[in-house]
Amino acid sequence: MFKKEQCDLCGDCLVKCQWIDAEKEQAVEWMTEMMDGNHTPVVDQCITCYACNEICPTHANPFDLIAGLQEKYQRVAQDVIDMTESKLTFTGELRDIPQADRIMNICLFGKTDGHLIQGELYDLPQIGGKPYFCWILFSHMGAESIQQKHAQEFVDRLAATGAKEIVCFHDDCYAMLAGLTPEYGIDVPFKVIHLSEYLVEYLTANKDRLTPLNLKAAYQRPCASRHTPEKEHFIDELFDLCGVTRVERTFDRENAKCCAAVKLLLNAGDPKPDVAENVLDAKAAGAEAIVCLCPMCIHSLENAATEKNLPLIFLGDLARMALGEIQPPALP
Repeated sequence: MFKKEQCDLCGDCLVKCQWIDAEKEQAVEWMTEMMDGNHTPVVDQCITCYACNEICPTHANPFDLIAGLQEKYQRVAQDVIDMTESKLTFTGELRDIPQADRIMNICLFGKTDGHLIQGELYDLPQIGGKPYFCWILFSHMGAESIQQKHAQEFVDRLAATGAKEIVCFHDDCYAMLAGLTPEYGIDVPFKVIHLSEYLVEYLTANKDRLTPLNLKAAYQRPCASRHTPEKEHFIDELFDLCGVTRVERTFDRENAKCCAAVKLLLNAGDPKPDVAENVLDAKAAGAEAIVCLCPMCIHSLENAATEKNLPLIFLGDLARMALGEIQPPALP
């Protein structure tokens, strides 16, 4: 939710944006116009990476203002939004709901990326599929109201498991539950655990089994992590447990660069140059691999990373490698 009373028109949200070219004076002018409900070039140039919400020094949530205008001026055609919502809406009856104190929600990735959900780390009750989809996709489509519309039912279906703890396989699901539901005034009646927190907990309990990977890796921070930056320390702890050095590079932490896949969704140009720049940044920093938290980032970076001989490693697979369950990638 945009907090107009907290915005001091400093312009940082647009000046520091990697996707919008604006000096301070222009940024202030555009923000003023948007606060009055008017269309500006920002509405079309924004690729919905959420960075401005993290950048904003007064926590005014400028992305939420932009998102509202993208919906008002139909950044994505309404028929496309309606079709996508219909496709992802679950209308059946929930069956075979596991009952356990701790359950992992794998969102939609059981079908699309099931190979990433293998091994002892995932030996706990799971739920997934359309009933447990978190809907954050829609703020990438300029339709944040759809995201908010389905938030309560998402929480209710998770709560129906009776679980005391829900482990989120996908960063988007965690962002919805830990970052956005408070903004929507929705109570979450269970503890929400991020995948990185779960992995740190598991590896710490099995520390005697770990073999250091002695690997230098860049981290690809996904867009949704902008909603919950406070969990970043778990990524660092996980790297340390696995014997992996997180290289210092330009596109990391608050300055992380979106994987750019959303440009295709928004018809916002070719993402390849942005992907190439991201991968080259990792390579220049001395990375021997790129670790990704979001499966979609893996798909987006895959070709460019392969060209630069940089293996892409899913965060959970990094833990599995340290446990000796799977082999680390062969390095050049």
